[in-house]
Amino acid sequence: MRRALVLLVTAVLAMGCASDYAKGQYALRQGHYAEAEGYFMRTLIEDPRRIDALVGLGVSQYKKGEIDLAIETLEKAVAARPKDPNGQLYLGLAYLKKNDPARAAEHLAALRGLPIDPRLAEQVDRALEVIRKEPLTEPVRNLLASNLDTAADLAREAAEARRDAQLAFPPPYMGYPYFGSPFYGYPFGSPYTPCVLVMRGGQPFCI
Repeated sequence: MRRALVLLVTAVLAMGCASDYAKGQYALRQGHYAEAEGYFMRTLIEDPRRIDALVGLGVSQYKKGEIDLAIETLEKAVAARPKDPNGQLYLGLAYLKKNDPARAAEHLAALRGLPIDPRLAEQVDRALEVIRKEPLTEPVRNLLASNLDTAADLAREAAEARRDAQLAFPPPYMGYPYFGSPFYGYPFGSPYTPCVLVMRGGQPFCI
């Protein structure tokens, strides 16, 4: 499922021409969270306007268990880009870990209002139902956070599989991606937001 992406990123890294942001994404994907954090921080030093790197930094901090730092970082990212699904998801998860269900529900509801993978949307709906119903024990909060994190990973992997299939078997008359069918901009963008390519005035548009 990840073979094409791993080969591509490995080749880029081997050539030494990958950006710090791309290296951070790759390290994050491989579970090297401290390394990813360093790459995203370097990206932000070079360009503080990189909200994608700010989100990556916050996700890395969350994965490392640095919940307070993750909240501080992701609050800045979401304030600058409220429609970023990664930012809303992991800020919600960080508040869930911090035992602030009201803020967690706020950001998960914001995520639910974005065009996300249907299976992830189902998990968000279930989590919101539990969060809003009753006081949450720490084991329940951890389980909800883990389930949503896993659902997000599965949604990303499914998106990659679709992308890899389109790369392997492109329509000879259209190229990649298929016009009129959904695809997910990833790995170095937002992994959960689908769009449909259509032609307008002879130019492709993502709607």
